[in-house]
Amino acid sequence: MKEIRPVIVLLAGLTALESLLFLLQTSAELSTIREGVLVGFLFGVPTLLIGGLLAIRKHWIVMAAVMYSTIALALDLATIVQEVSQSAPRGIVLTLTIGSGLLNFLIMILGGRCALTFQPGEAPPPDPHPHLRFPSSS
Repeated sequence: MKEIRPVIVLLAGLTALESLLFLLQTSAELSTIREGVLVGFLFGVPTLLIGGLLAIRKHWIVMAAVMYSTIALALDLATIVQEVSQSAPRGIVLTLTIGSGLLNFLIMILGGRCALTFQPGEAPPPDPHPHLRFPSSS
């Protein structure tokens, strides 16, 4: 599945971009639980998705990446609105957040295309219900 490679590269780039953004915004005080959830979402989930794509190579993992990027894009848009509404917006944070939103959008597009295309080399999933023969009435 060659279509997975761009999704893996985009997820790795997104993780690197989010680490830059996280380092810039560490001045904000968060509780330990909130910071743990944020770090898990920003770094843990994409790392698991990359590992799953490399090891398992299933379409449902690509779809999970699309769902992740949808949520992350919503968070990026909220961050952009919040940053623009400040009296003195930080240009570097705004630029990195727009870049993160663009990467998330590309993951949605490329990952959706990859998840929705049928691979001719793959066998269809087995039928969960066996076909039982009913006894004839005669």
